[in-house]
Amino acid sequence: MKYFDKVKFIGNEKKYLKYDVKTNEIGRIIQPEIRNSSFLVVFIDPNFIEDDRFAAIKIEDLELIEESKITDEQILLNLPKQDPHWWCKVENGYILNLLGEKKNKIPFDYNS
Repeated sequence: MKYFDKVKFIGNEKKYLKYDVKTNEIGRIIQPEIRNSSFLVVFIDPNFIEDDRFAAIKIEDLELIEESKITDEQILLNLPKQDPHWWCKVENGYILNLLGEKKNKIPFDYNS
């Protein structure tokens, strides 16, 4: 998962009450970095009746639906200070920065 990917919320709604996010709701990752093992995701009402909702969602509570076509170079341009050390994507269960450094020791255990 990375910047602009389409994702599905698969977590427990009760943990995200303040964001009013529903299980199986579809959103997009809208920030290139990962903070506190979370992506910032926007959920847009397809009927444009309700306002967009922005939520910091833990990685383990998201499922990749569709990959964006954005490249690592484009992600780097959008990172604060264009620093490749910032955590910015998830591949094969690992949080990676753009240098390929793994930020968790055990795949899919994002807090390891």
